Amino acid sequence: MKRIVMFLLGSALATALVSAAIAQTTDPAGAGKSSSTPSPSSPAPETTAPPAASAPATTPAPDASAAQPAPAQAAVAAAPKSTPAMDHLKELGMKASAKERTDVDKSIDEIEKNIENETAAKGDAEVSARIAGEFGMTPDALTAERSQYGRGWGELMIAHTLFANAKTEATLSDLFGLRSQGQGWGVIAAGLGLKLGEVTPALKSEGRVAMGLEKADGKPAVIHMMGAASATTKTKTASSKMPAAKGDVKAGASVGVGGGVDLNKGAGK
Repeated sequence: MKRIVMFLLGSALATALVSAAIAQTTDPAGAGKSSSTPSPSSPAPETTAPPAASAPATTPAPDASAAQPAPAQAAVAAAPKSTPAMDHLKELGMKASAKERTDVDKSIDEIEKNIENETAAKGDAEVSARIAGEFGMTPDALTAERSQYGRGWGELMIAHTLFANAKTEATLSDLFGLRSQGQGWGVIAAGLGLKLGEVTPALKSEGRVAMGLEKADGKPAVIHMMGAASATTKTKTASSKMPAAKGDVKAGASVGVGGGVDLNKGAGK
């Protein structure tokens, strides 16, 4: 009897265990829980971050220390080619005393500055008319020379004064060509064979005309040639004019580009 009871209890216990096992394996809630719960030993799934929006490409700022290409420079006009007349003038002019040439250049620089200051105050038209009248030219003709040679009224006055007194085959273009080559008016005057001691007084006299302190009379101030007999150089003052001594030769009323004066012929030689 006792054996039967023990057998029934064992059978009931076994049946209960089997039923519990079957219930556990067929429970969907339990299966979901077990499948959703990660194992402690299994690594967590990796998450991939969305790609960041790419920034627009930018041009790097130029390096200030890096060498930059130089901007195109304006074309610089080359000095004119020498002509035989220019070479001859330069050769003769360089033989004159360096001190005399330097003194002439300094005096002429001052005369030029005074004329340019007068131009700034009174205008191109008035100054050009004064100078043109002294050399028997029209203001338009003188203005055309200014454009052609790229020089101021002062230098045009100086060139015409020297040219009116010179006996030379050189042209006005040759004189300004030498200036473009860096030669001073002292070299040019000496090259033309003019007495350097008379250059400054004559140009100061003509400067008074350009400044409006004297009226133009169409007779450029006289500068004698080297070796010529000395005579009184025409000077002009604010109140009177001293007539040139007999034998002086003055340029005519048509002095202009390419013109010249034969002083020896005028002096009866």
